[in-house]
Amino acid sequence: MFSNHDTTMIPKQEVYHIRLNPLVERELTSDKEGVYLEKCSQGEWLVYIMTEIMEHIPLERFITMQDDKLNGHVGRLMALHLVAGMLNDFTPEQMKIFDECLIRR
Repeated sequence: MFSNHDTTMIPKQEVYHIRLNPLVERELTSDKEGVYLEKCSQGEWLVYIMTEIMEHIPLERFITMQDDKLNGHVGRLMALHLVAGMLNDFTPEQMKIFDECLIRR
């Protein structure tokens, strides 16, 4: 892990990049069907994940977050981005069918 002193010498974006890159790579490697790489390249995924996480998780919390918890965030963000992209590709008729299938809460 990084100490407070270490992070003052490394640009904030680089700290996020160093820590997130292996997690994004792990998600892509575990995707046997290659669905994630059909949507975006590894670099595009990393930029997307970094942007989202930097916006919602402050550096101090990010540094101390356990890998398994952070990996969960990465997996959920990637899945959400993938599903949102698929919904954008639906025709109006397909979207109506999808909407009708959703369970209303």
